[in-house]
Amino acid sequence: MPLASSAGLLSLALLTSTADAAERPPLPPCEAGDVRLDVDADAPGRIPALCITPDLTSNFLFDAKLSRVELEGREHFRRAVEAADSFMVVPSEAMRDMQPQRVTVYFADGAAPASLTFLLVVHPARAARQVDVIRKTRPVDFYKQKAWDADAKAQRCEDEKARLLAEQGGPGGLRGLRAAGLLNEMRGVAVKDISRYVRTRPQAALTLDRAWSSSAGNAEKGRVAVELELRNPGMKSWTLAGALLRGARGEELTPLPDTPVSILPGAPGRVMVEFEATTKQAQGAYTLTLWDADGRSVILENVTFP
Repeated sequence: MPLASSAGLLSLALLTSTADAAERPPLPPCEAGDVRLDVDADAPGRIPALCITPDLTSNFLFDAKLSRVELEGREHFRRAVEAADSFMVVPSEAMRDMQPQRVTVYFADGAAPASLTFLLVVHPARAARQVDVIRKTRPVDFYKQKAWDADAKAQRCEDEKARLLAEQGGPGGLRGLRAAGLLNEMRGVAVKDISRYVRTRPQAALTLDRAWSSSAGNAEKGRVAVELELRNPGMKSWTLAGALLRGARGEELTPLPDTPVSILPGAPGRVMVEFEATTKQAQGAYTLTLWDADGRSVILENVTFP
């Protein structure tokens, strides 16, 4: 009997090792949020990669009528609806570990290009919520708007760069919070143990031991952070590649830049992610998603802040 048990354990270990050895390839880069694609008739060969994520809707809008839509793996989507000049998809939870799916749309107007193909990349948290596809010449006002959008984006990047440089050049610790206007005598830095309240979704890449949340700031500006004690049960290191907080109404908070954290196989580790959020934004429950370059994710629901 002991010999048979040892053989069974050895077989199980070999199966686990084989499964881990078949490593998933890294997720290809994909675009998320509101995406605008300008398609030139002379160069339609590029296949845009767009993020989709389970249970979030992605809408594709075109400036011409469609004759048909060919969606790879349609049976795996929770919803896939076609209209005269648009279509929408809602991935199912079962697609979380699936390879990218292709979708090809065919236009009814006879103009070039006659069809377009997109690569739908199943991302742990991010999704292209609205994709506007432009095939035809637009009026001058359209290009003026695009130029204005580009200038506004560049200005936001400059503002973010200035903010980061100011923080790096200023004092650290509590003095840094005070200098940034995030610390006052009324509130200070509040910390909350949320280990009993958060829920980990099934098939998480990491197991959760403890969780804390913290917040500082006021109604005009502030910070929130989530600190986690995690354990890596796999056979490959897990390195934080991205994080996202999503509220009940779909609002998203993107983390501030930080040094990547790795958790070795079979070992515990600590991950702390920080976000810009006013005291009003810090209210309510959020869902926190963490992922690595291979798309292995851990999703925590009911994250609240003090």
